[in-house]
Amino acid sequence: MAEVVDGVMEQTSEVEAMAEAAVKLITIEKLAIVGMDNVIEIWPRELQLKVGNMIIWQCRKLSHILFPSNVIEGMQSVERLMVGWCQSVEVAFDLEGIIVREGYLDIVLPSLTKLVLLYLPKLTHVWKNNLLRIPSFQNLTSLTVVGCSSLRYIFSSSHARLLGKLQEITVTECGVLEAIVNEEPKVDDEVVTNIIMFPRLNSLKLCHLPNLKSLCPQAYTFEGSFFKKIKVINCPNMRAFPSALQRMLELQESNVREVEFFNSAQHHLSDRKFSLSTKGILDVTGIDEPTEIWHNQLEVGCLDKVRFMRVQCCEKLSSVVSSKLMQRLHNIQGLKVWWCDSLEMIFDLQEGVCADVAEKETLITQLSELKLKYLPKLTHIWKNISQQTHCFENLRFLAVEHCDNLRYIFTISMANVLVNLEDLTVEHCEKVDKIVTRENEEEIFSREINFVNLSNLPSLVCFGPDVNNTKIPARTSDVSFCPKFPGNEDGVDSEDLEFHIAFSPSL
Repeated sequence: MAEVVDGVMEQTSEVEAMAEAAVKLITIEKLAIVGMDNVIEIWPRELQLKVGNMIIWQCRKLSHILFPSNVIEGMQSVERLMVGWCQSVEVAFDLEGIIVREGYLDIVLPSLTKLVLLYLPKLTHVWKNNLLRIPSFQNLTSLTVVGCSSLRYIFSSSHARLLGKLQEITVTECGVLEAIVNEEPKVDDEVVTNIIMFPRLNSLKLCHLPNLKSLCPQAYTFEGSFFKKIKVINCPNMRAFPSALQRMLELQESNVREVEFFNSAQHHLSDRKFSLSTKGILDVTGIDEPTEIWHNQLEVGCLDKVRFMRVQCCEKLSSVVSSKLMQRLHNIQGLKVWWCDSLEMIFDLQEGVCADVAEKETLITQLSELKLKYLPKLTHIWKNISQQTHCFENLRFLAVEHCDNLRYIFTISMANVLVNLEDLTVEHCEKVDKIVTRENEEEIFSREINFVNLSNLPSLVCFGPDVNNTKIPARTSDVSFCPKFPGNEDGVDSEDLEFHIAFSPSL
């Protein structure tokens, strides 16, 4: 038998060797399974592990059921579990087949206190098939769910009632999520009324959930007396908290250390599809027209007040910023575009409006931050941009994530226009094979960037524009999980990974 204090597994053979040798492990305090693209199961069912903390990271071909019932029964000692960037996982915990034995109250993961699920694009159920309402996860105190773009709810109503010790809930960037607690069909003549959910909950963070409509069914409520922090940001379809929680906020606000509740809108335009806050944040949500969304829809006078614009969940939109709009957004400093399934380009300047140097004072020259995320059909960020343009001369920060149809970030001519670009992040883009591409043989790339972060780019072979251009023109760079790129750093320290998660902007 062996005792392992801290294990990081990065090769499938390590798990197989343990199984073949019939290793009996007394305790593993921390187990990290990282970057194992060929692994299908976390470990063979006959291998009995006693694990304290577990991290499962970048295992792209895991079974669609992460933990089936026969594996769950061997995980009773797990206290903290983090799962991230596993593209094939559809169900985290499948409880079908759990054997109920008389005299055992805590059957399913009784030791688990913290659960973190990050960027699982196919996840549809956190928990599934607990039809017998078996006591499970009863000591769970903290749940974090980020970037699970197929998840429509977090808990079923019956399962939520089992989690009496849950203290913290954080849910962000789940594009189709409609409810935190989903109502189930009633059993026989069951009467459900005024049921208190999560009686010990003290922290609730709900951010960037464009389709969230409610926290829980009307028959359920939150007790709320333990609340210390409430944050609800960019949830445009959720109009209010449950009544009991709303009353608690009004009557006992002094007991709540931090309260943030804003769905952006102070001034609404076009039936809530456009909203402009007093801070100059313009939200554009749910526009379904395939043509320009700005045509006769925005009050021209409002555009001068826009400092930051967020475009989200516009399913039929093909481009965001046209030449006409460029001439109106004089003061915009930040643009974020996400969850637009048909979007093919961001800036489409067919009329060459930015080419005229004399017009530069009336154009979109203040833009300093551009973030693009969850745009599955995006093929161009910029199109028809002149090298003489001044439109993007102040762009300093560019982040592109989860844009799986994009093959490159910019052309050489566009890269040379971005004279003040300081920070470039490209992550989780399946087809990106180079960062900079060439439109003609005479172009020369001569830019240097302060910081470049390249992560989870399975097709990346060079920075660009040629295959042998692998040197990153940056003072500081970070490359990870880019298996075809020279200098890729896949080695992961589990403590560094936890630190990265804890301080992620999404959380």
